[in-house]
Amino acid sequence: MPADGFFQRVEETLQAPDPPDDWREVIRELYNRYRGQTRLLDRLTHISDRFQSAERERGHGCLVRYERQVRQLEKIVRISDQYQNMLRDLKDRLEHAANYDALTNLPNRRYMMRRMEEAAAEARRIPERTFALMLADIDHFKAINDGFGHSAGDLVLRAIAQAMKSVLREYDICARWGGEEFLLLFPGCFEDCAETVAERLLKAVAKAPLPEERIVNPTISIGYTLHRSGEHTDETVRRADQALYRAKDKGRNCAVFISVTGSLDR
Repeated sequence: MPADGFFQRVEETLQAPDPPDDWREVIRELYNRYRGQTRLLDRLTHISDRFQSAERERGHGCLVRYERQVRQLEKIVRISDQYQNMLRDLKDRLEHAANYDALTNLPNRRYMMRRMEEAAAEARRIPERTFALMLADIDHFKAINDGFGHSAGDLVLRAIAQAMKSVLREYDICARWGGEEFLLLFPGCFEDCAETVAERLLKAVAKAPLPEERIVNPTISIGYTLHRSGEHTDETVRRADQALYRAKDKGRNCAVFISVTGSLDR
């Protein structure tokens, strides 16, 4: 039977109020025509299920690889951060070692020379912003080393350094200049201000707690001056050194001021 005639017969059979005489032939023909297509549909369904399962497994595999790559990247970032922190810490320690005295933890000579040059440059631009420079030396320090040993001498150096530092303003600088000498820089400080600070330093050192009870509190001698705008900082230091010698000559444990003209005012 042609396809169009068969489908028409199927439709008539389905719409008939009573079962036609040939309904079994129609159903059998319908089954025979589409039996093969049913197996093909089952096969296609099976293939589709298999492909979907493969897609899910592939998607899961991609997700696993992605998560593993993310964990690897996170690990690399953590390692990079650790190295950067180590490098920053190493840089800070190197800068501190280059600019600070290992014994007293005060700024060293190199650091102070740089800060003096900066202060002198500012004073050249604005003469009113000059600075006072003070050279302090521990009296009879050699006797401490000879009598109690260099270890005790080192402890005394630390104690005096901390005592001087404790009476300074935040922006003042106290550096270990060499041996038992300290150089102090006071920005914006003139003669009266420097005299007050010098007296404060003498008292602080005299009361500094010492690690050795047998050691009598040492004293310091101070020479100080003002920086003259335009002069080299070596000249300012030389004048403070002259004042220090005058303080030693006066019997130590005192402060002497020399003006920018070289006159002895204290």
